[in-house]
Amino acid sequence: MSIGVTGATPGGAVEIVVSNGSYSHTISTTVGSLGTYSAAIYLTSTVGVQYGIFNTQATDVSTAATAYSGSLSKCELDCCIAKKVDSLLGCDCECTKCSDTLITADRVHLLIVAIETDLAQIGGDEAANTAIFTNSIEKYKKALELCSDSCGCNC
Repeated sequence: MSIGVTGATPGGAVEIVVSNGSYSHTISTTVGSLGTYSAAIYLTSTVGVQYGIFNTQATDVSTAATAYSGSLSKCELDCCIAKKVDSLLGCDCECTKCSDTLITADRVHLLIVAIETDLAQIGGDEAANTAIFTNSIEKYKKALELCSDSCGCNC
């Protein structure tokens, strides 16, 4: 995960929260200047997972002001779509199995777009953010279920 912060205060902390834990990362910019800080955080070694929905909170330690953000690491969902589309290459127009595969790939893509749209709505209201994260996590789980080919959705 790449973190970029710009601000007038010299320090702060970023906390990344996932369902099975969290990670706190200290931010330090030059004292008395409009500092810019950036860092790359390897999620597997810090929060224990590489994919999913991430709740990020940045807190200015001098004012206790907190900014909230959400992000989706969608690599495994993108790979799912790619595999499903690859399987379509050998299909002709009359293949009904291929229609189901295309529909599933489309559903996964739409769930990704919905998650990204939801996470873009994250703001200063913690109660609303909690609802957004809960909804996004449910959509992510559904996308994973569709990718598993065992959900029974293609009846």
